[in-house]
Amino acid sequence: MGTSCWSPLLCLLTAALVAADNDTSTVPLSDEALLQYETTEGPTLEPLSVLTGSAQVLATTLPPATVVPTTAVSTVTTAVTTTEVTTPLMGLHFPPRLPSVHHHHQGPRWGPYFEEGAEPQNVTARVGSVVQLDCKIGMLHDKTVTWMHRKHDSMHLLTVGRHAYSTDQRITLSFRYPNNWRLQIKYVTRRDEGHYECQVATHPPRVKKVYLRVTAPEVVIMDENNHEVSERYYKAGSAVELTCLATQVEEPGDFVSWRHGDVTLAKGISMNVSLGAGSVATTLTVDHAQKQHSGNYTCAVGSLASATVAVHILNGELPAAVHHGNLACEQPRPAWGWVALFLALHIAVCR
Repeated sequence: MGTSCWSPLLCLLTAALVAADNDTSTVPLSDEALLQYETTEGPTLEPLSVLTGSAQVLATTLPPATVVPTTAVSTVTTAVTTTEVTTPLMGLHFPPRLPSVHHHHQGPRWGPYFEEGAEPQNVTARVGSVVQLDCKIGMLHDKTVTWMHRKHDSMHLLTVGRHAYSTDQRITLSFRYPNNWRLQIKYVTRRDEGHYECQVATHPPRVKKVYLRVTAPEVVIMDENNHEVSERYYKAGSAVELTCLATQVEEPGDFVSWRHGDVTLAKGISMNVSLGAGSVATTLTVDHAQKQHSGNYTCAVGSLASATVAVHILNGELPAAVHHGNLACEQPRPAWGWVALFLALHIAVCR
């Protein structure tokens, strides 16, 4: 068309209508309709929503014989919203709309994090067993991992990286690919119980706490009166009866036995009697005890725990307290106090 465009918008609309005319074989615009839009007042910039509406109004004002496809309107709208438009009169421009970008924030997981969570954990181990404390760390990069054992108010460094720092050879770092910094303790003892910390050298340090509880049987030896004893005196020919009570026993692995010195006893021992809740009682009985029955008697739960009582069988000797069966025979004591009191009264009366 030879007619000049008063504004970029009219140029765009005219181009769209011409394209629509070629595609749909519609009747071209009349010179009067085109003149009506060319003789309007100077171009003014409108918001994008108004410009889009103008395209729709223009379609409604065309002669009845002119058909404007909806695709042409949408093409114009898209061009307006995605093309930077600059007017030579005012020097203003509309920047193109950029698609929004959604960022997925992972918080602390941009750095090292504990895969199983940083919440404290409790682990229970048996005396003499092997315990493993896991510490799985993701996105560690070049950070260093250390294990520490808290005892009362002090901290003891156990491992640094993959190297053991403790002089206790039972304690090692058993790393498991790809990211498990596992602390391993062999032959666990009571002193191993307490708080352990897996630390990552960030600022501030990231810490995972593990509390290790160590269980072991407890053993006591009691006499006929159910009193705990560690030494016992019997008169020759009397009966010896000692009861061993073991608690926190895990059946069937923990077996309770009696020893006389280094010899394991089988005769005169009652069967292990379960008392429930991990408690076992067994009784040692010796009828007509003789001198050779003297010595140390030990009740043991495997190699985990034990208790010992010293038994003395006496032939005529009378220590401070000698037990004859369930009776206690006290050695007579000289009544020197009564003699002195009698002499003092006698002297006073004679005077």
